[in-house]
Amino acid sequence: MDKLTLFSPGKINLYLKITSKRPDGYHELKTLMQAVELFDELSIEKSNGGIEVTCDDPSIPGGSKNIVYKAAELLLGSLKSGVRIHLKKQIPALAGLGGGSGNAAFALTGINSLFNLNTPASKLESLALQCGADVPFFLSPGRALAEGIGERLTKIEYPEELFIILVNPGITKPSTKAIYERFKFGLTKQSVLDNNTLLDISNNKLCGILHNDLEPVVAEMYPVIYAIKEDLIKAGAKDALMSGSGLTVFGLAGNHREAEAIAERLASKYKWVRAVKSFRGQAGTGGGYGDHGSKDSP
Repeated sequence: MDKLTLFSPGKINLYLKITSKRPDGYHELKTLMQAVELFDELSIEKSNGGIEVTCDDPSIPGGSKNIVYKAAELLLGSLKSGVRIHLKKQIPALAGLGGGSGNAAFALTGINSLFNLNTPASKLESLALQCGADVPFFLSPGRALAEGIGERLTKIEYPEELFIILVNPGITKPSTKAIYERFKFGLTKQSVLDNNTLLDISNNKLCGILHNDLEPVVAEMYPVIYAIKEDLIKAGAKDALMSGSGLTVFGLAGNHREAEAIAERLASKYKWVRAVKSFRGQAGTGGGYGDHGSKDSP
C-alpha cells in the first residue's frame, strides 16, 4: 500500500473549566469533549524523501508551519522514508472545533499504518501530546473527559447520539494561546463539577452542565458570540455554548430533523452553519448529514 485516505472529525467542548495555571504557562483544565461528524480529508502517500504538506485552503499554511508536518516529522524521525500529505478542509481553522488537532492525530495513525511502523499506542499518545494538548483525544475520537492540559483522558461510552448545530460568524480571532492569556481566575464563580457527574451525563441532562470559562473572555471581544447563542435558542435549540476558544457556537437539538430546521433558519444570517451529529470510533467516509450556508471556511 502506497497511499491511503482518512477523514478526521472535529469536536466541541460540552464543558470547559480552567482549574489552574502552571509555572510553565500552560493552563490546567477539565473539559468534556465530544467528536462530531464534520470531517477534513487527509490524503497520505509515500514519497521518495522528505515531508510535504499541502492544503486546499489558502488561509491555512502548508509545509513546516502546519501541525501535520510536525506530526509526520516526530513519527518518521530519522527514517529515510518520505511522505506527502494533502488536506481538504471542511473544518474552519481557529474555530474552537479542533480541526488541526484532528489532522495531526490522523496523520500519526495514518503514517503508522502506511509504513507498517507498529508504533505502540503509548508512543503515539506521547507524540500526539507533543503536537498539541487536544491531539491525543483524536487518536480515538468519541466522548472523553480531558484533564491536566488535556493529556489525561477518560473515555466515556454514551448510548444516545447528540444532534448539533454549529454556527461560526466568519471573523478572524487571536490564537488559542492569546485567548487563554486573557483569562483571569475569578471571572466565573461556577464551581468545578466532579468527575462522576461529568462521566455520567445523559443527553437530557447535558443542558444543565454546559459551561465554558473562555466564553465570557471571547464574548467581551466579540459580542456576536452571545448574539449567536440567543439566535440558536430562538430558532429552537435546547441550549447553546461557545466551543473551545471560539468563535464557533453550538446548539443542541432533540433530533436530526430539529437540527436541520434550526440550521436552515440561521443559514441566511451567518456565514457558516452546519447541522451535524456526534461521532464515535474510527473515521469513515466523512460528511455529516447537514450542510448549510457558505461553502467557504470563515
